[in-house]
Order: sequence, then C-alpha cells, then structure tokens
Amino acid sequence: MDNQEKDQIIHGDLFTGIVVSELEDKDYHFTLEGSDISVAQRVTSPRADRKVLGFLFLMDKPSRFRLDVLIPEDCKNAQISLNDKELLGFFSKDVPADPEYVEVTHCNDSAKYTPLSPGKFQSLNFRWESGDVLKCFFYY
Repeated sequence: MDNQEKDQIIHGDLFTGIVVSELEDKDYHFTLEGSDISVAQRVTSPRADRKVLGFLFLMDKPSRFRLDVLIPEDCKNAQISLNDKELLGFFSKDVPADPEYVEVTHCNDSAKYTPLSPGKFQSLNFRWESGDVLKCFFYY
C-alpha cells in the first residue's frame, strides 16, 4: 500500500468501509445503498501520554459498513468507546491511573478479553446511526 492509499474508502462485495492507518484529521464522504455518509475523523492529545482518535458519523439513514483502525505499534494500551460506552477494553494490565472517561457497562474484571493489539488493525463492522461518536484511546 503506497502513501496515497493509506487512508481511504473501500467499496466491494465483502468489504465496504474506511481504512485508517494514520493519526490525522480527515473527512470521508461516500454513498452506500442510497445513503449519503460523512465521517469526520479528528485527533486530539488531551495529555502528553495519550492520543484520542475520534469519529463522528453523519448520514441520512442508518448504514452498515466497516471501519478498520490501525492500533499504533508503540502504544502501551488502548480502549475504544461508542457514544461514551466501552466497546473494547484495555489489552494490557498497564492501565493508566487517570484514563479518559468511558462508561463501563459490564463487570470490569481482570479476565476480560479484548482483541485490540498494537501494530494490528481492529475491524469494527456496525450499523452506524447519524450522530454516533466512536473514540479510540491510545496510551503511550
């Protein structure tokens, strides 16, 4: 994959969606099954030891598509939330003492499993609603 293809919208029979490999601000616009879709991607650094990659989904009707996000290889931990509720928990026991706000709706025990892995893509395939906010928290 060359630099021009690093972040893009992919259309196909088995995969339609967005691939994100860089932590940068970007906007995506595409049409899927007659629905006009806009996704705003923004990156913030609320503290020196973390970055937040956020996505705002805007569309005229709910739409299912995939979002693949590269988990930075150099992060010590990560967490993903959808509308401020934990979607995928930490992959390491090295949890920051003051993590960003995420509402945990299940029993938060040390045995929970998460597929997040540094240096690998995490695929999220959902029926997104207009106004959904997805946040990826990366701790360094």
